[in-house]
Amino acid sequence: CFWWFSIILLRIKNNRRRYMIIGCYNDDGTPIEQVDLSERGRVYELEVCIVKHPRRYPEYKVDYSSLAFCSSKESAEQIKDEILQSGENWLNDIYCWYIYERVLDVNYDRSEYMACWLYNESGAMIDKRLFPSYWSEDGFIGRSEDEIRFKFGDLVELYDGHTVRLAYVLASPRKKEWYIQKTEENGEPYVGDISDDTYTIIVKVGKGQFIDYMANHEHVDALSLFRPHYLIPQNIQKYWKTFWKLYEKDRRECYGENPLPGQI
Repeated sequence: CFWWFSIILLRIKNNRRRYMIIGCYNDDGTPIEQVDLSERGRVYELEVCIVKHPRRYPEYKVDYSSLAFCSSKESAEQIKDEILQSGENWLNDIYCWYIYERVLDVNYDRSEYMACWLYNESGAMIDKRLFPSYWSEDGFIGRSEDEIRFKFGDLVELYDGHTVRLAYVLASPRKKEWYIQKTEENGEPYVGDISDDTYTIIVKVGKGQFIDYMANHEHVDALSLFRPHYLIPQNIQKYWKTFWKLYEKDRRECYGENPLPGQI
């Protein structure tokens, strides 16, 4: 058989039951094993991200750790709140919290979950994803206006699990109206996946390197961006303001004096 070490989701349309197809496929693409998700339990993992020293822009180090596995999201939130109320010194180093809804008895990595909730360092929820990160018909259907935390030109922090670095936002995730329009055009439900729930950002390249402002961008998970946690020194602010001005100049050269919002 042809082995793929990945996990995807598939909804079986004839009985509307969800299945997770794991790992092993025949040569014709049919799965060897199907696991019925409706028969599997759930566990809620509480994860905390901690800032390391020194914490200086434009980039600093962080690390993450699982603190608890709970029977419900509410139980995980209660543990988070109890930790925050403990008054321990290490709480000053918290960067953020995540709660992941995992499927029991299924192999997964950190990026694979059924739902995810994001909390700031003080424990307040600031974002969420209520569809699976696996491929599924229960996918991304756009964000409402109040669910979009950042807009074009915002200076933000990008968290990747190990480092935090500054970046500018070029584009937000698509709105719900876009998916509604696509559904009407197609005549059937049109949904995206986790790769569509992303922000487009532009990041600093290495010192002395040529900067291609149009090409030097990334598409990053919506749950990986944050407002700057610390005061940005004047020299770093000056650099990023200059960086942004050069980007806007390059953008105008490409698209004219009044580029459209989607022309990044």
